This record gives sequence, structure tokens and C-alpha cells, in this order.
Amino acid sequence: MDAKDNKRLNILIIGPQGSGTSASNVIGGNKLMVDDQVRELMMRGFDSRVVDTSGRVTNLPACKVRVSRILRFIKVVWGALWGIQGSDAVILIVAPYSAFPLASFFWAFCKITSRPLIVRVSAAGLRSVYLKYGVLTRWLADRTYMRSSRVYVETEQLQREFGNRSNFRWFPNTRDLKPNRIDRRDRIIKIIFLSRLDMAKGLGEALEACRDLPEECQLNVFGPAMSDTDFSLFENHPRAAYGGVLAPADVPRVLSEHDLMLFPSYMGLAEGYPGSIIEAFQCGIPVVAARFGGVSELVEHEKSGLLIEPRSADAVREAIERLLKDINLYQRLCEGAKQRGEFLRSDKWYDRMASDLHRMCWK
Repeated sequence: MDAKDNKRLNILIIGPQGSGTSASNVIGGNKLMVDDQVRELMMRGFDSRVVDTSGRVTNLPACKVRVSRILRFIKVVWGALWGIQGSDAVILIVAPYSAFPLASFFWAFCKITSRPLIVRVSAAGLRSVYLKYGVLTRWLADRTYMRSSRVYVETEQLQREFGNRSNFRWFPNTRDLKPNRIDRRDRIIKIIFLSRLDMAKGLGEALEACRDLPEECQLNVFGPAMSDTDFSLFENHPRAAYGGVLAPADVPRVLSEHDLMLFPSYMGLAEGYPGSIIEAFQCGIPVVAARFGGVSELVEHEKSGLLIEPRSADAVREAIERLLKDINLYQRLCEGAKQRGEFLRSDKWYDRMASDLHRMCWK
């Protein structure tokens, strides 16, 4: 037997870690991605160490915020440079806007130390960010992190846009949620909005659209409040209630109690594959979502949900009314949502990552 068959590869993961964060440090998609990646690689026989790049949400003056960011950058770089010495490969998880220069810096160090680098870019905005680079920045990007051993992008559209680069791979956001409820849904009674409560997530449009729901219907809103959250919208609302922040362990149960998800977000064209939508799919729950960013690709119109125009309470209302009236369509969407959710379960995607890591480290 080859000695490499018994060796556990050590992977250094650089990214925002969600485990152990405080209530003030909101856990977002990238943090869940890091935690999932650690768990999935461990299940496949890898050892991993995380250098946490997340910042803490504080009410500091602007000057102190800048100092805090500089100190955090130094801490991240020091931790990464120290950790890379005992690692066989490095995985860097970044948002599109921070890919340069962060990914370029770590590409250079991995090149010097002969370690393969995987850059996993979250969300869907890498192409638009890349096109906004100046001539020099794009030249440097093309000769550094864009040449990493692998660049994983979150949407199929990005894979097509960078299709001339053989190191680019589609690696969607994934989940592995086990639903509490598997019985067939035959009508819509409980509707859920599960997201950070940024107003650009479509909270106002969702609440306005649900004011005229039938008496037996209810909209339940869950998620952390943000700086622009307008809780006055809940006052005297006849069909909506705010349920607070869900603990991760409660998500399967709460989702399974609902029949439809609203996700009318127009947060940004960089929105990738929101985890809450994937979790809803895995519970067999269709989604009414704004046609925006990667959501337009994730939610297949009239197969796993309905896509609507963004910033329109009327569009949200019309989609709900359509599903209330057309039970056959609703049930087809439930089945389509379940199939889409199964496609995005974690196993096959992390098996591919494990194969990539073995090839890179043992070539």
C-alpha cells in the first residue's frame, strides 16, 4: 500500500467562522459555509484548521473601526502564514469584492511554499467586480489568484462567463437539512420569511403583500434585526408576526411547519444561492423570489418556485394569490422544490472537492 493512502491531509481554511460568534456578530452565509466545509472535509478524512477572518459588529467611531480592521488583517495574515507551514493545501473563502488583493496575497505565499490554493468565491458578483478592476489590477488578478489550483464559483452563470479558464469550477452553496415533515402539502396556510431583516431583502414588500391574505393564512418572519429594520411595519398587521432569530437546530422544525417561503430580495446582483432557499427546498417548500442575482438561477420558475419582479409588493401578492387558487401548480412546485433541494445536498459536491484536494496534494 502506498504511504499516501494512510496519510490524513492537513487543510488550512481561511474564512469567516460562524461557530462561537456572539449575537451581535450576525452569522451569514460565508460563516456557515466555513463551518460546513470543516465538517464535510473531516468526514472525508481531512484534518483542518481555520484562520477566522470575521470581524465583530461594534459601535466604534470610524477611526477606531479602521484601526480594528488593520489589526484584524495583521492577525489573519500572521495566523495564515503560521498555519500554512503545517498544511498540505489552503482553501480561501472570500466575497467577490475582497478577492483582490487578499486572494492575490495568499496565492503568492502558496506559490513560494509550493502549496496548492483553492479560492472559493461566495455569491454571484465575481464577474462584475472583475470587470470593474483597473487595467493594472486586472493584470495582477489574471497572474495571481485567477491562476489558483482551483477557483470555485457559486453559480453556473459564473462558470460560463469564465469558461475559458480551465481551473474554474462550479461549486454551489449547499445544505444537508433533514426535514421534520415529509407528508404531502395540499394548500398554503403558513408562509415564512427567513432572512436577515435588511429592508433590501424585501421585508417591506413581503409584509405589504400579506396584509390581505385569507383569514386562515399567516406570515411568520424570522431573522436578526439590522440597522435599517423597520419594526413599525409589524404594528397592527393583521396577518404577520415576528418570531425572532432561529437557532440553527430549530430551522428544520420551523421550516417544516410552513408551506411557502417568500424571498423578494433585491439586496444586490451579487446575491448567490441563499442557504435559506436551499433549506426550504429540502423541506419540499417552494419559494416566491425576486428575479435578482443568483436567485434567478437557483429558483427555477414554475418548477421549484415563482420568480417575480423585484421591489414590488403587488408582484409578491399576485404570486401568492396564484398559488392559493391553483393547487395543482402549488403541488407541482412542492415536488420540484424537493428535487432541487436533493440536487444541492452536500455529499456529491464535497466528494468532488476531496478528489480535487487529493489530486493537487499527491500529484
